[in-house]
Amino acid sequence: MDVTAAQLEALKEIGNIGSGHAATSLSDMLQSRISMDVPRVWLLPLNKLTEVFGELDSPRAAIYLKITGEAPGKAIFVFSLPSVQTILDTLLGKNPCTDIFTSELAQSALKEVGNILVGSFIMAITEFSGVKLYTSIPALGIDMIGAMIETILIEEGKIDDNVLIFDTKMTGLTEMEGKFLYIPNEGSLKKLVRVFDL
Repeated sequence: MDVTAAQLEALKEIGNIGSGHAATSLSDMLQSRISMDVPRVWLLPLNKLTEVFGELDSPRAAIYLKITGEAPGKAIFVFSLPSVQTILDTLLGKNPCTDIFTSELAQSALKEVGNILVGSFIMAITEFSGVKLYTSIPALGIDMIGAMIETILIEEGKIDDNVLIFDTKMTGLTEMEGKFLYIPNEGSLKKLVRVFDL
């Protein structure tokens, strides 16, 4: 479906509100002043995800939550591995406990960070659109981004042909970038954006 520039701008404003909530929570969690903003929101066909991530065999960390409610779908927050390490070093200190591949403590901490990020976006969307959305318990994946997305897409439910992408930029520790992806079930995107008909 087509999404207008005005609708994307409205979603960007909501994304910035959500990122502000997330920054407040992360500042408390990390004991460091964090700022976040959403410089861009865009809609992209699923078959063009290489435009987002480059080579799909690049290793990344991804937090995945199922979205239920009036516009169900799948939510993924994707981090680069250096960004993950910066977050974990701040939370846990530079020691073996921050090894994201082997440490359950590090994996649990990253899930909590991802839960805050995704939850803040979803809460803002629900608050300002009136479309009620709920999130599942977060799951963590560390693998090639293409393989992780493929695994998520083959789960139950018919999905839309497009993905809604919120670019995010975080400053405070070092400047880090991440991407929040909302992959809607069939018909969900239409329900979400029609409330922003301008």
